[in-house]
Amino acid sequence: MWWIHRTLKTVVEWISLAILIGLTGVVVYATTFRYLGLSPSWYDEVAQILLAWLTYFAAVYAMFNRQHMGFAGLMLSLPTPLRIAVLLLSETLIVAFFGVAAWYGTMLLPFAQYDTLLSISWITMAMVQSVIPITAVLMIAASCLTFPEIFRDTLSGIDREHLEIDQAIASAEAEYGVGEEGKP
Repeated sequence: MWWIHRTLKTVVEWISLAILIGLTGVVVYATTFRYLGLSPSWYDEVAQILLAWLTYFAAVYAMFNRQHMGFAGLMLSLPTPLRIAVLLLSETLIVAFFGVAAWYGTMLLPFAQYDTLLSISWITMAMVQSVIPITAVLMIAASCLTFPEIFRDTLSGIDREHLEIDQAIASAEAEYGVGEEGKP
């Protein structure tokens, strides 16, 4: 199971990086040519689409790392049976929401195939909007693949956010040679 998680996370990371590099290239290209008085007509549309795609894929990457905003303090203050029930409900709602997004996103793609970008007529809106069902399915996969770890942490009463902060502080103290009393 973990190899699927690692593989999908790596693929999403590389896709996000490629989109970011592409967006940077488009912005630098357009800025340079705009400065020279030769502004490309396609720049605005392409940059907006790349930024939207980057946002979707970055959200998926955050889901694989479980870095979305949560309420760990509230969850951990609940009794264990209620904590587990709330976790199961929230994960069910997440999967249901992205299931609906994937389903209806896919249903809309045939209608979007007849509309194109204004400046680049060979790029259909179906190609542009395909990010919705693709990332919705990836969100479901991320939720399902990370659920066992989240369930274990919730059952054990581990607050991942505070754990990461404590690890970062310990790492910084070790790097700079600071002891328990805060003195070198």
